[in-house]
Amino acid sequence: MATMTYCPRCANPLTTKHDGGRERQACPDEVCGFIHFGDFSIGCSGVVLLEDDGVTKALLVQRGQNPFAGTWQLPGGYAEHDEPLSLAVEREVEEEASVVAKVRDVIAFRHSLGGTAGGPSTNIYIIFRLDLIEGEPKHDGVEIADAGFFSLDEIAAMDAVQGLSRWGIEQALVTEPGSGLTPDDGAPGAERPGWQLFGLETVDSRVWQS
Repeated sequence: MATMTYCPRCANPLTTKHDGGRERQACPDEVCGFIHFGDFSIGCSGVVLLEDDGVTKALLVQRGQNPFAGTWQLPGGYAEHDEPLSLAVEREVEEEASVVAKVRDVIAFRHSLGGTAGGPSTNIYIIFRLDLIEGEPKHDGVEIADAGFFSLDEIAAMDAVQGLSRWGIEQALVTEPGSGLTPDDGAPGAERPGWQLFGLETVDSRVWQS
């Protein structure tokens, strides 16, 4: 857990408090009530596939800046704290590769502890499958050094393709589109501001049979 010195709400020096079964940094002012539960972030990336003359190709971008400059990966990034996840990954795909795509479903996620490259100590990284709408891959030459759709054979021969991105593409290839968690605007609570619910579209009724 990251160490904080002062309360971000009222600037009082932080002490500790037993909460939820462990000691946590907390504000001593009971009116303020701030408790530090740790540093968290949500990352997202998108698998966008293209069929080109019977050949399946996947969208990849090459990082132009450190950390990991020169490596190839799925387009993606951090979700803003006030941004729905489906919009976050669609935004990142368009920002990094100039490709417009629409979320179909969630196909995988990674939970990591400890943080890397100075990032938050705990991260959830969600891999989405997106349907290509329009656009040709382009890059800004700064944050992204290159972008394109590549066949599986081309990806296998490329240097420095991140393993997690390879795995995400494999997940998209071995599952049916829509078989993952899909946004459900009709689910109970989905109408609440700030809520976005994901669920499985098809549930086998046999699981309820005894």
